Amino acid sequence: SPVPGKEYIAAKATCMMNARIEVIGTILRDIPSYPEWMADCKETKMLKTVDDEKDVFIFWFRQHVTLLTDRDMVLKSKTVIDMQNGTNLVYADSTNEMSFDSGKGYVRMPSFHSLWTLQWVDREHTKVTFMIDPDLDKGVPIGIANSTIKSIPLKTLKNMREMVKKSKYIEAAKTSKYNKMAEEYVKSGHK
Repeated sequence: SPVPGKEYIAAKATCMMNARIEVIGTILRDIPSYPEWMADCKETKMLKTVDDEKDVFIFWFRQHVTLLTDRDMVLKSKTVIDMQNGTNLVYADSTNEMSFDSGKGYVRMPSFHSLWTLQWVDREHTKVTFMIDPDLDKGVPIGIANSTIKSIPLKTLKNMREMVKKSKYIEAAKTSKYNKMAEEYVKSGHK
């Protein structure tokens, strides 16, 4: 969709995942592994753990742009867990709280906002929505940029469908704080 005052669009996609909500939470917390599955993400670096218990992190993210100079950004993520309503929100937004220079000459994106929405369907299924609202800065033709932006959420969710099958995430989720919250949700009468 168009974003008022910006040339670049925002985009989102929604998929049903055959996975427990805590498995998806565990994947999203594993920021160093984003290049394995997030569309056009070529590199990440954890810069600071602000609050481990509340999942507040600052990290660097490199976005590949075909035939042009890659973009990068410093993001601050935070998680809002509302298991009374069976919903987890994971934000990652541009921040100036820390500076980081990769030394590689990437173009720093003026702004980037994203939101993951995880919605409980039942114990083995989660509805996942991924939304991005990027500003790639000058130098990327608008048509090419918007075509790329439009494709990123769905490609990312398709890749996530493979990640949720990995035993390292399934096993890690079993002992995670997200599992404890999910089990309490089940005990309160949800399937």
